Amino acid sequence: MKKIFICLLLLIGFYQQSQAQFYDHVIGMRAGNTIGLSYKRFIFYYPDIQQAIEGVAGFQFDLKNRNRNAYVLEANYHLHIDVGFNTGFSAFAGAGLFGGFYTEVGQPSRFGGGISGVLGMEYGFTHAPVNVALDWKPFLGIPRSSLLGFGLTLRYIFPTTWQ
Repeated sequence: MKKIFICLLLLIGFYQQSQAQFYDHVIGMRAGNTIGLSYKRFIFYYPDIQQAIEGVAGFQFDLKNRNRNAYVLEANYHLHIDVGFNTGFSAFAGAGLFGGFYTEVGQPSRFGGGISGVLGMEYGFTHAPVNVALDWKPFLGIPRSSLLGFGLTLRYIFPTTWQ
């Protein structure tokens, strides 16, 4: 009887762990050179590789000149690869576009934009609907470009309907 109980507990644990790894969409906050609201939705599932789109709306700091900042919108495409044998870790890479209004002290605001890349790592907690991502987003744009686009994102995982 004791062995059956232990086997049932292990099966429930493995089931819950596999449930927490996959999700449809998440929403949360991104902090880094861009501080803002982040929303990610998966558009294609495959056991080892998933594809997602992410949108970020926020405030972008110019790390070289504190008097130049921007209000930006970003749209990124991510390719996720599971790493760690059902541990909740995934690595991702992708690219996207951004645009926004750039401000500088003493100057009129102007519109600008460009392209960005993204490379990062993500972890979904097993027993809580929380997702944490650390990424690097270098970008090339007009009126400015940067290789210092690091960020930390904390998101809430919405319950999935397909499991």
